[in-house]
Amino acid sequence: MKFAKHILLFLSVFLLTVVVSYKAFLYYTETIHMGDKRITLEIERGAGLNMISKKLMDYGVINNDKIFMVYALLKGNYNILKAGEYEFHPNETISRIYNRLIEGDVVLKSVTIPEGLNSIEIADLLDEKGLFNRQDFIDVLNNKSLVKELLGEHTDSFEGYLFPDTYSYTDDLTPEQLTRMMTKQFNRVVSSLDMNSNGHQLSEEEILILASMIEKEAGNENEREIISAVFHNRLMKGMKLESDPTVIYGLGESYDGNLTKGHLNTSTEYNTYTNLGLPPGPISNPGKESIIAALNPAKVDYLYFVSKGDGSHEFSTNYSDHQRAVYEYQKRRNMPKD
Repeated sequence: MKFAKHILLFLSVFLLTVVVSYKAFLYYTETIHMGDKRITLEIERGAGLNMISKKLMDYGVINNDKIFMVYALLKGNYNILKAGEYEFHPNETISRIYNRLIEGDVVLKSVTIPEGLNSIEIADLLDEKGLFNRQDFIDVLNNKSLVKELLGEHTDSFEGYLFPDTYSYTDDLTPEQLTRMMTKQFNRVVSSLDMNSNGHQLSEEEILILASMIEKEAGNENEREIISAVFHNRLMKGMKLESDPTVIYGLGESYDGNLTKGHLNTSTEYNTYTNLGLPPGPISNPGKESIIAALNPAKVDYLYFVSKGDGSHEFSTNYSDHQRAVYEYQKRRNMPKD
């Protein structure tokens, strides 16, 4: 009888200990105090549970790394905690923190690709912002099999198809993933437009080439449709397009920023001063508005335009008026400033 009482007492104490321990465990996993500040930290690729737990405690995200490890071990899938940059909020529970690490609920960053950059300029921008090494991105763009996969057999370059936009990404983003995101966005935007709506019988590719030229020429967004009209009108009349940005693109990295008459006479396949028609491919990556302008030129008779020096242009219907405008605005640019 006395032995039975001892057994009963032992079981009672044991059960009480289990209940208290369980209650304490629940308390520690469901209650956490981090103060009133958000905490950002990086979970390195390949970090194990012990390293992650210790880092969370060192940064003040959790109070007890051992409790976190026990919780993770009980959940059973601790080996798939995802790397990346996380931002933890005040009073997040251990269970919430653990679930975020399992889901890879990392901080999203963003990068904005402006309209009108060519592929090399985009590579330079990404390098400057610390996303990728410049050459790594260029190597992906030079992958012809990837071009065919994403854009089809008729296309041999990503130029013109890297849609300018703001893209969200995580720290593990690769050059190929961003390229896929940009071309997917291009396809999404173009599919929303009627690329056969123009009355000038230009193919979809030719519209994109024209849009890339408009993007480079239009310093004033309100002039896109007028600039488009000039190019459409010249194409219809069999006139050379004589667009400076096409010459600059054809010169490549040899261009030093100072366009000369010698450059205008330099023979490249992109020189629209020496060649009739559109260049063989896009010279930049245009935005939606420039593509729309290429599809919908203004109903005007202009054949010429010259920069006023403030982003806008003077448009003319004949060569004499154009020459006068060129002289006028060149004279203004050369006048000494006060």
